[in-house]
Amino acid sequence: MSAEAVRAILKDENKLNQVVKAAFDQVDTDGSGKIDKSELDTVMKIVCKDMGAEPPSHEEVMEVFNHLDTDKSGKIEFKEFKVLIKDVLNSMV
Repeated sequence: MSAEAVRAILKDENKLNQVVKAAFDQVDTDGSGKIDKSELDTVMKIVCKDMGAEPPSHEEVMEVFNHLDTDKSGKIEFKEFKVLIKDVLNSMV
């Protein structure tokens, strides 16, 4: 994805929400509308494998989970996940 395309997504809230929703739905494998620790663990391991990196430790997964779970509900909700996706997109431009 080009930097120009990423900037266009970041400028358009509807496009951003579509991107976040697509990513969220891929991680939320049980369709609960929230991401639990197991789902985050699974996706982090897949991403690391795809990148040729070592799988994350339980502690690393928990660190990411606790960082994203800003309301401390024990689940990552869409709005919390959106912060992560925005950070990733911003790092691409």
